Amino acid sequence: MFPDPDLRGPKITLGLLWAVGVAVTLVVGPVLFALLLGTVAALAAAQTARTWRRARPPRAPLPPAAMAAAAVVGLGALLGVAGLVVVAVLAAIGAAAWTVSDAVNHGGRPSTVDALLTLACAAVPAAAVAGPILLRRHGLESALVLMAYALVYDAGSWTMGSGSRHRWLGPLAGIACIASVTVAVAAFAPQFRGNSPWELGVLAAVLAPLGPAAASLVVGDRRVPVRALHRLDSLVLLGPIWAIAASRIGV
Repeated sequence: MFPDPDLRGPKITLGLLWAVGVAVTLVVGPVLFALLLGTVAALAAAQTARTWRRARPPRAPLPPAAMAAAAVVGLGALLGVAGLVVVAVLAAIGAAAWTVSDAVNHGGRPSTVDALLTLACAAVPAAAVAGPILLRRHGLESALVLMAYALVYDAGSWTMGSGSRHRWLGPLAGIACIASVTVAVAAFAPQFRGNSPWELGVLAAVLAPLGPAAASLVVGDRRVPVRALHRLDSLVLLGPIWAIAASRIGV
């Protein structure tokens, strides 16, 4: 259920750069924030699609199609919920058609499985970024809290998990970090009224650990690095579900 922490590369440096980039673009505005998250989602989709080349049996989802679809859906969140739905449908149709036509052009047989895998590789990172972008479109505070949950969970989970042989210790540390953010939100964020900080904090603590497990389902060969996907995997379930819950509560 809990994938091993990825220890390859300069993780601390990249994590700090990611946190700074998220914070700066969040404050500057929704367009720049969407450009950052859309770019990372596109890279994650392409990297994920490439992992299927080394799967057993190998499959052939099309990385450029997955990349384009994820980027378009991420930016489509700037248009609101209705616009996002329309853009997502069009992007899915385009990515599937691109995958099929690429197979035909290269003398292969069109494969429904490969087209579906292309869509899955695009959908997972796109779902991760759509919720935060939608929230930022309507204000700063909710999007800031959501991204704080994801960032502190990633930091706590990786820091503890990378130094322990117990896979559950990392997620447990990440949940503890989410609890500290929840206390801060309840104390200092006036937009979160009544029990909403605690309800949304519990929801974040449940969903963030499940994100990496859900993201790993679309990875063909888990030995292949998918660094961009790891930047977003805690948001795969947390992003869309938390955003819906926050909007329903009215924060």
